[in-house]
Amino acid sequence: MINIYFIAFFILFISFLLVTVFLLSINFKQDHPLIILDNSINAFFLENSLNNYLREFMIYVTFYGREYIWGPVLIALFLFGGVVGRKTAIITGLSIIILVLVGGEIKNIIDRERPELANNMYLLEEESKKSYPSGHALIVSAGATGVVCLYRGTVRRKIISLLLVIEAGLVIFSRIYLGLHYPLDIVAGILLGISVTFFFLGWQKQIDSLSKKIFSFIKTRKVT
Repeated sequence: MINIYFIAFFILFISFLLVTVFLLSINFKQDHPLIILDNSINAFFLENSLNNYLREFMIYVTFYGREYIWGPVLIALFLFGGVVGRKTAIITGLSIIILVLVGGEIKNIIDRERPELANNMYLLEEESKKSYPSGHALIVSAGATGVVCLYRGTVRRKIISLLLVIEAGLVIFSRIYLGLHYPLDIVAGILLGISVTFFFLGWQKQIDSLSKKIFSFIKTRKVT
């Protein structure tokens, strides 16, 4: 039987590679039409982000919308989400861990600088000065994909998943709105983040079986 998650992983991951290889081949030249469009979209948001309330909200979202939301969410799903929540937390958590490990290395390899704009004051101190792909887009797109694909079956779960997808969308938008990333950084982050989650979703039966054996072993050890 064809595993649809592996097909989705292959398509999205190859798309990420093609976009990345193409951008490297043109060396992010400022006079290339695609880079001009990338810069223009970035400049548009900066020139039109004049609403103080919206800007303050976006600063809050970009600071707290990644690890301060998704870490506690996955822990809560694992502890209180039942079998479905635990499975969602494990597979989504594995995806995010891999992305955290490889995301920084990819940034260093691609070596694209962030936009040279005053709004870089909104960068967290520990954030990389490299821009491609967006780390925030990597993490929240992976998280949103995990909960949408796994945490469902009841109205309550669907509402929670929908709220998390909206939150992920806000985080992604905040990165462009504040001038912290170019749109292509975001696109690449989404492609890679979703593809890695689909890869682990393709192995969900094996991961679920292994996790059950581990939990069973732990319980047995506690009893003895």
